[in-house]
Amino acid sequence: MQTDSKRFREIVSILGAYGFGEIRYRFKKNEESDRPKALRQAFEELGPSFIKIGQILSTRSDLLPIEYLIELEKLQEDTLPIPFDIIQQEYFESVGSAIESDFASINEQPLASASIAQVHRAQLHTGEQVVVKVQRPEIEDQLIRDLNIFIRVVEAIPSIFMDIIINPVEILKDIKVQILEEMDFLNEAHNMLLFAENHKQRTTIINPIPYLNLSTRKILVQEYVEGVSIGRHFALKEEGYDLNDLASKFVLSYLYQVFDDGFYHADPHAGNILIRDGKIVFIDFGAMGRISPGQKQLLIQILTSLVEKDIDGLVNVLLQICKINKTVDKVVLYRDIESLFNRYLTTGMEALEIDDIFQDLLKFGHKHGLTFPSEYILLEKTIAMVQGVAQSLDPHLDFMAIFQSFFLSSSSLAWEKILDPNALAREVFRTLNSTRRMPNKIESLMDNINNGRLNVRLTFENIDERIRDINSMINRIIFGVILSALILASTLIITSAQTYYAELLGIFFFIITGMIGLILLISMLRARRK
Repeated sequence: MQTDSKRFREIVSILGAYGFGEIRYRFKKNEESDRPKALRQAFEELGPSFIKIGQILSTRSDLLPIEYLIELEKLQEDTLPIPFDIIQQEYFESVGSAIESDFASINEQPLASASIAQVHRAQLHTGEQVVVKVQRPEIEDQLIRDLNIFIRVVEAIPSIFMDIIINPVEILKDIKVQILEEMDFLNEAHNMLLFAENHKQRTTIINPIPYLNLSTRKILVQEYVEGVSIGRHFALKEEGYDLNDLASKFVLSYLYQVFDDGFYHADPHAGNILIRDGKIVFIDFGAMGRISPGQKQLLIQILTSLVEKDIDGLVNVLLQICKINKTVDKVVLYRDIESLFNRYLTTGMEALEIDDIFQDLLKFGHKHGLTFPSEYILLEKTIAMVQGVAQSLDPHLDFMAIFQSFFLSSSSLAWEKILDPNALAREVFRTLNSTRRMPNKIESLMDNINNGRLNVRLTFENIDERIRDINSMINRIIFGVILSALILASTLIITSAQTYYAELLGIFFFIITGMIGLILLISMLRARRK
């Protein structure tokens, strides 16, 4: 294995070779379109650890421009199966007993082989069918080691991701926490138990149960569950399932998880969702999302602001949720949010595309230097996956109809406040009361004007840029006056010169001032074109 210092130099060298560094960057600013591809190629050359980092970054649409996300999504790992003798050795080192002694039988051919673990089907001595998940040898040490070195590289050379990622060190530390949680199989086992507890009263949602007495940080033994993948539409139809009904139940299952439980399955691709006996079966609990009561309320405020078309409310919630990395131009932010409302909410509630709206909110955040907490980013990614699975089942699924139905019957969101006749009556009363007082307010305004007590405060948009433009204009005028004076002085010297050398000096000054004047004229023409 390489030493840390050698790996450090290798990472810097490869990233530099692909143009990620201050000096190379300054000379390659005209090649911005190549940088996303270069980043992907650099991560591929750096090996499996960086491929995993790139895959995680590809889900962070709040951090990276869309062209980088598209490129990083192309990162794929060649995960060849581990020989069974290595699986036996890893099991023994982690558990302390031979795999053959703990199970009545085990299939040496893996059910699945991924970058972090390999999965085998087995049978307990008591007859139950189980799944044994074994972590790949040394994967945790290699991945965390490379991630720590990468963090040191970015700390030592902050310009290495200039203008690409905001706060890269902080983001990499978040990724490290995420990877450590995913690699702790005991954490995954407890996730499964908590998920089962949350859904014990819901008859349509189930998940396999782990065997804690047989599991360790690197070994997970869980119940084997058979079923049809939710992505196998033809097989589901053959078994008599209504795909439209399944789509609705799937979306509802996530509304329960997010708004009632605050604990949800964060990797709902088709391979992790099975259908058995009319029930939705969730498997693979390495990636889970959590929403605290406070975060849930802020999320509800976002949805409520969207439904009520309340721009002020939405901007205030965003500024409350996000970390502010630079001064926010609220005028431009309001304009962007208003364009979002106009784009999605002009045709009524059915036009409220939740994933598209959240994607645009993340883009606006990136544009204005607002960083969303990782909890909301994970939720956005999950929403996109849920929408993709549901729409593959039913392309005409009305998400808002399902949302409204859930919110009207759920205690999590006081949605009835929006539709409640009493609330509507109170709003009408406030409007009438404000209208009644309007003549008095107008009369008071006119009195203030007549008595000279009216103060007007004006806010100028982009005032700093306007001041810079005015200063530039004044400087050019002054420069032009000075040049004119120099030209006149040179002309006077030439016409009144008594000697050859005095005349030559006047001609020299005339040529120099003429060239400076020409340069000034060209710069003014270029500025006008911009």
